[in-house]
Amino acid sequence: MSNRDEARGRRFVPFAVLLVGTALCFLILWGGGRIAALVMPGRTAAVDETIGSGIIFGLLLVAGLAGGALCGVDAARLGPSGGRKLIEGAAIGCVGLLIATLLAAIAGVLRQSQAAPSAGLIAWGTALILLQVASEEVFFRGWIQPVLVKAWGAAGIVVTAIAFALLHLVGGAISVLSVLNLFLGGLLFGLLAARSGGIAAAVAAHFLWNWTEQLVVGLDPNPGSGSFGSILNLDLVGSSWWGGSAEGLNASVAMTMALAAVLSPLLILAVRTGQPLEQRRSASAPV
Repeated sequence: MSNRDEARGRRFVPFAVLLVGTALCFLILWGGGRIAALVMPGRTAAVDETIGSGIIFGLLLVAGLAGGALCGVDAARLGPSGGRKLIEGAAIGCVGLLIATLLAAIAGVLRQSQAAPSAGLIAWGTALILLQVASEEVFFRGWIQPVLVKAWGAAGIVVTAIAFALLHLVGGAISVLSVLNLFLGGLLFGLLAARSGGIAAAVAAHFLWNWTEQLVVGLDPNPGSGSFGSILNLDLVGSSWWGGSAEGLNASVAMTMALAAVLSPLLILAVRTGQPLEQRRSASAPV
């Protein structure tokens, strides 16, 4: 094979990974939900959600690990100083969600309902959220993003975030604002993964964000609490711009402003130091 053919092959790889990864994720989200519906016993919401999430996100995790292995990428790599990155990511995720909640409170759209949390259900829900978050980060930031960043530089982070947001349309995202917030979230997790050379910070930030929203303040779903309850039971009312819809905080300007607040320092750091481009070598292996 000539050098020109090899160069063409290398240029083809990121497009192939993006196309195959997007198709795989779509099939898993669409087909996995239908498979889960066939095997759900319909006894309790917690059991049904566990089965559905276990099938969908278990398949997504396997697909991410397998895709990474085929491309020579360790999709589950935590990166150097993984423990410290976990703490940093957790702080960013928790603070970001609390900023969004505070902004909703300031806007006067936050209401508190009665909550009856169960420690067992909270722990059960925690494990399920961890599976969901880990599978998404392995798939998007562990497999797809390193391949795209190696070929396209920082644009690979943006493209991965776009795919991450658009594929959530299959999972139920409807409004334009919700998709925008999912893109900003994907950009946040992508920057954390790229600058740390692994997925530790991204997993921690994603997990604490979702965990706090669902099981601590109870803002997802809206109104009410999910299958596993929540420590508090806050609801958003009024204008859909501030979360007073079925999509809740995820489709609100409060979430947009919170994501912008935690993203800004990372973007400034990336521009000033040349990251995440310097980190792409440590985040990905030769493809």
